[in-house]
Amino acid sequence: MAFVSLQASAYYTHPLSDDVKTLQVIADGDFQKLPVIDNSGNSFLEISFDILSDEELFLQYQVIHCDAQWEQDNLSELDYINGFQPTEVTAVSPSFNTYINYWHYSVAFPNEDVELLVSGNYAVIFHLQSDPDAPVAVACFSVTEQMAFVGGTVSGNTDIDFRQEHQQLTLQCTWSPNKLPFLNPASDLRLVVTQNHRPDTRRDILQPSRMEAGKAWYEHDRNLIFEAGNTFRRFEFIDRHYATFGVERLRYEAPYYYAELTLQQARSGSFYRFDQDQHGRYLVHALNNVDDEATECEYFWAEFRLAGAMPPRGSGHIYLTGDFTYGELTDDYRLDYDPVQQCFVGRVLLKQGHYNYQFLCGGPWIPDFAGGTSPHATLSVCEGNYYEAHNQYDIYIYYRAPGARYDRLLGVAQL
Repeated sequence: MAFVSLQASAYYTHPLSDDVKTLQVIADGDFQKLPVIDNSGNSFLEISFDILSDEELFLQYQVIHCDAQWEQDNLSELDYINGFQPTEVTAVSPSFNTYINYWHYSVAFPNEDVELLVSGNYAVIFHLQSDPDAPVAVACFSVTEQMAFVGGTVSGNTDIDFRQEHQQLTLQCTWSPNKLPFLNPASDLRLVVTQNHRPDTRRDILQPSRMEAGKAWYEHDRNLIFEAGNTFRRFEFIDRHYATFGVERLRYEAPYYYAELTLQQARSGSFYRFDQDQHGRYLVHALNNVDDEATECEYFWAEFRLAGAMPPRGSGHIYLTGDFTYGELTDDYRLDYDPVQQCFVGRVLLKQGHYNYQFLCGGPWIPDFAGGTSPHATLSVCEGNYYEAHNQYDIYIYYRAPGARYDRLLGVAQL
């Protein structure tokens, strides 16, 4: 089992071993929700993943509190958790009736072993019980106080174009001056906005355009202008015997299934077509009387194909993006030109289910939320930008009072 060290200073949800697959953080049993729970105890989330192995590996996890940039902050464990660390992962089940053997691991929060004491960002590091220096995965989630709220609009009428290739957000943040009497939005608030869960679209908004008691507005801010993008492409592999939506043909070459996806065309320079997508998410699912999808779904190689000879000069490589890529633009999710098929081809090992994806052009990148700049990755080459696109914008409201040692998460909203 090969491991990848935790070199990046910022934590983000991703496997640290090639044998770890289908790492998900799901709140309230709804795969479309953000990985966020409130501090009232009325919500819960589950971290789950598989390890491709014939034998069970015994794991432990450690919880770390992070700042708004997902870097470890200055709080001690006594400040943010009630419990002993590291904690053993006890919910483990072997796969059943699958060609590829794997073990399914899961941890729920809150739980009896670890009580979370403060709001903010949390990173959970999973590692081998026999070797704490051998991490296998990182999973991130947030805890909110629900003390501030954001409303707003998304418009194709932006400060740089009118109903063409961009969308602009106008936001209003509100809170109770009685509960937060000393909050100064110009110095204490940080709004973090992302589009469709893509870390490379992250924007940190620090200065409101105007404010009054209990309110702050963020208007005509160039940092709130995003590429409009396009609808996510979709496919599903839910039956091992039939090619379902988005799959051209299936084949089995021991020990794997291979799903050759329908050849895709670039959508730039065309026009917008609405389709009901899930903003990049995926759902593990299978047919044929499966009792437990977590342990009975099969793994398969999804073969993505994009028509074309070469991307435009200077646009970089072509990568897949969607929740199953964990926000990374790496060789694992890169498409390369295949002269035999005369198209770009990429292959990813996935678990049976429904998937959303898009094609990005750019350079190699992994999330680094403290960098202050986004990598050059664009949808315009392969997907096009259409102001009518239905995108989801996630907004996190962080508050650090003068002299405080950590970033409180006052609220989370979606547009």
